[in-house]
Amino acid sequence: MRSRRSRSAQCLLIAGLVLSCRAAEHEPDHDHASEGATPEAEPPSLAITRWTPRYELFVELPAPVPRGPVAYHAHVTELRDFSAVTEGTFRVRYETPSGVAEEHVQIGVKRPGIFVFKGPAPALGNYALKMVYERAGAVDTFDCGSITVANPPVAPAEEASGSAITFLKESQWKIPFGTDWATEQPLASELELAATLEPAGGDQLTIGAPTAGRFFHNPALALAEGLRLEKGDVLGMIAPTVAGDDYGRLESAVEEARLARSQIQRDIERIAPLVQQGILPERRLTELNNQLETQTARLAASSARLRRVMTPGAENGLTIRSTLGGIVAQVLVPNGAPVEAGAPLARIGGTRHLWIRTRFVAKPAALLVNPTPTAVRLPSGERIDIQPLGARFLSALPVIEPASRIATWIVDVPASSSPGAAGAGWPDLRPGGTAVLIVRLGEPERLLAVPRSAVSEINTRSYVFVQMDGEHFEKRTVNLGAADGPWQGLLSGVKSGERVVTRGGYDIHLAALMGTIESHRH
Repeated sequence: MRSRRSRSAQCLLIAGLVLSCRAAEHEPDHDHASEGATPEAEPPSLAITRWTPRYELFVELPAPVPRGPVAYHAHVTELRDFSAVTEGTFRVRYETPSGVAEEHVQIGVKRPGIFVFKGPAPALGNYALKMVYERAGAVDTFDCGSITVANPPVAPAEEASGSAITFLKESQWKIPFGTDWATEQPLASELELAATLEPAGGDQLTIGAPTAGRFFHNPALALAEGLRLEKGDVLGMIAPTVAGDDYGRLESAVEEARLARSQIQRDIERIAPLVQQGILPERRLTELNNQLETQTARLAASSARLRRVMTPGAENGLTIRSTLGGIVAQVLVPNGAPVEAGAPLARIGGTRHLWIRTRFVAKPAALLVNPTPTAVRLPSGERIDIQPLGARFLSALPVIEPASRIATWIVDVPASSSPGAAGAGWPDLRPGGTAVLIVRLGEPERLLAVPRSAVSEINTRSYVFVQMDGEHFEKRTVNLGAADGPWQGLLSGVKSGERVVTRGGYDIHLAALMGTIESHRH
């Protein structure tokens, strides 16, 4: 035990030394005071974070002094995919009621996402600070509030908390990352039920035999369960029963005719020499030849009947086609097996109209108030919303078997939701699969909510990472409320209007454990 502790301590020491060395290799974020300067000599800096519907701006600059140089480090993120912009023009405007007092312009990024430039501050006074990003003729304006130009410079009113986690823009741009607002949403409680996917009752077809005979599968189709069919595909052929004879009788008749003909041929070979020698009358040979012709005709007729039964596509055979495009759910007759008229040959399930069937132990009806099928969760974990597809329950309440108390509930997803090719509209929902049906219950209430992906479970506790500014985040414990659709209700931990991390939260958690060691050099 002591040696194990010793090895752990050595590993921690080595990791600390590596982190220290790597941090020392990188230069600091922006222009700072020289090595010998005191903290009081370093001018205060401002960090501003703003959003438009399309972009996020995070800009750092020193508190301006009248006519003094201002160094801008503006980070622009495209909210569509939270990537760094790669081109465009960036403007900084100091505005007064009478117009623009000072404007600084930078064309093109220094590196992806970052505009770096300098410009003189305006004269002493208070200004409305506006920053503008332009690209391809589109203009986004960020209202950065008011700014005071004074000497000595005015320090920022608020700074990031000491408990905030630093996660640089360069890191955010390299990983799947995203943020969104915490807002009030109408939420109701949800019930999750195991379910199976199957073709709808009206989208199933049983193909039957039009007449008695033998059913031969189409050799070019390889008829089997799970085979996808198009409307009009040939499943096989029915060779009708001939004169009521079955396969065994026809085989026996052919064999009897063949044996009889062989016997007559042997008799002719034996008697012919005797007739030539005059020992037997010629009439005897003539009778045998007549019998041979009769048995030859009988063999030909029996063989023809047998071929008509055994050969798909023979004359008078009936082609069996699918009148529905879909998937073969069941093949009921083996290849070549005899069938009676009307016997089912195969079952086809369409894929344009879906049923989601769930069976569960019956629950009191009072718990199933205003049920609405909202989504399914696939075995892969993917969630698919089915309410926009027009999904509905076939019955207001589940059907309960009195003896077993097992309830059955069926959700119908209309065909109009997935026109065209099989599976269009919801390609991951396929008959024969399994899923978890999510049912919304009760009347929704407006509650504070964040996207489901914003909640991270770490050591069995739920956390949300709140964005304090462009590069600082707070890890907060939250109490979860009702979850509904894409939203997760929160009872505490986050306030309305705060911006939360929806992707990349665990990376921020790791950054908090390891420390920020990457460069922020611009």
